[in-house]
Amino acid sequence: MRLCLALSLLLCASTPAAAGACLGVNSQTGQSQSVLEVYRTGTSHPRRFFAEATHDRATGRPQIVYYSRYGTAPAYFKSFVRQHECCHHSGHRDEIEANCCALRRMGLSASGLAALRTYIVARDVNSQTIVDYQGQGSLFWSKTASRCLGSAQR
Repeated sequence: MRLCLALSLLLCASTPAAAGACLGVNSQTGQSQSVLEVYRTGTSHPRRFFAEATHDRATGRPQIVYYSRYGTAPAYFKSFVRQHECCHHSGHRDEIEANCCALRRMGLSASGLAALRTYIVARDVNSQTIVDYQGQGSLFWSKTASRCLGSAQR
């Protein structure tokens, strides 16, 4: 009985409503609808993405597909990735602008921002380039901070 209750709570906690609504536009109908979140954490993305905002080819439904790098990330970064991809579905095409949108949605404290910055820099996270290179995480965060954060938060 306890296991059933625990599983029920876990399933409820992972629904889009509990995690914050993520809406997008169906690419076939133009109608707004909830984004389907697909976990392919056993699969690596060819460009090393953590996740990507896309659409189901058959139905046009907006999706976020999570890949293997997402599965090993800390919870605060997973939250950032989810919000970043939700922001793409809400119309933010530019990577840095999607970061700004995600940061606004999350409302992180100074220590939360510091943890996010440390992870991005240490893991060289950058979704702007096809080729990985050392130091790209630092540049990616610098662009994000200069566009999204006040000087006191950088």
